[in-house]
Amino acid sequence: MLSLVPARAAAKGISLSLDPGGELPAVNIDSRRIAQVLYNLLDNAMAHTESGGAITISALPKGKWVEVAVTDTGAGIPDGDLPYIFERFYRVDKSRARATGGSGLGLTIAKGLVEAHGGKIKVSSEPGKGSRFSFTIPVSE
Repeated sequence: MLSLVPARAAAKGISLSLDPGGELPAVNIDSRRIAQVLYNLLDNAMAHTESGGAITISALPKGKWVEVAVTDTGAGIPDGDLPYIFERFYRVDKSRARATGGSGLGLTIAKGLVEAHGGKIKVSSEPGKGSRFSFTIPVSE
């Protein structure tokens, strides 16, 4: 699933980069589920970033947590939509059809998987400048 992301980004003309942020502590995760979270965030970033844009994946230690973030230079999300972005079937662009816009469940699923790992997911965004979705997972004891 994640192995397809670089080719999709290149085909769309989007720069994809990884900022590992140094040495990371061990985490106790279900790697398939966290990969699904990351894939959902990257899929959304690619859907909302035009050719010539950029997406950066970063991972940073934050005390007893590791924070993973997907930052894009896409369309951004209006402030009024931010409180609802993780709700089931919520779409920022109401005109997007199911064929082009997915099911509206990706961010809800991502939130549930992150919370099942004891973490939190959040978003910050500026219309016209892009979005940053980040989630935390606890460091192993």
